[in-house]
Amino acid sequence: MIFNVMLKKVVSGIGAILLLLLFVIVIGYHCPIQKITGFPCPGCNIITSSYWLFVKGDLSTSLYYHALLIPTIIVFVVCLFLSYKKNKKIRDRLLVIWGIAMILYYVYRMLFVFPDIPMVYDETSIFSLIFDIHF
Repeated sequence: MIFNVMLKKVVSGIGAILLLLLFVIVIGYHCPIQKITGFPCPGCNIITSSYWLFVKGDLSTSLYYHALLIPTIIVFVVCLFLSYKKNKKIRDRLLVIWGIAMILYYVYRMLFVFPDIPMVYDETSIFSLIFDIHF
């Protein structure tokens, strides 16, 4: 019985990874929201730039591209632990706090950084091509 449950979780996890890879192959290694609208999303640069710079050891540039990278990694690890311990109430509260922090940071970046690096407008987005939007 336990083996069947674990097998289903592994198969669904592999399916999710394959779906994600297919998605990346279809749209490329870009934020889908930015590729469609041209505007960066709240998570833009967190994986594409910030994470890879962090892995390479360039912490200051990594945090320049997305200051919430380290809190996001911590929240991810804590949520995995809380899910394992079946403590959904604390995990959900933590995710709400993280979501609010991401939205507030996004609003700050859109007000004070956009359209400069790293919050640039994608001139090749679908909306830009349809509506001829330029910044």
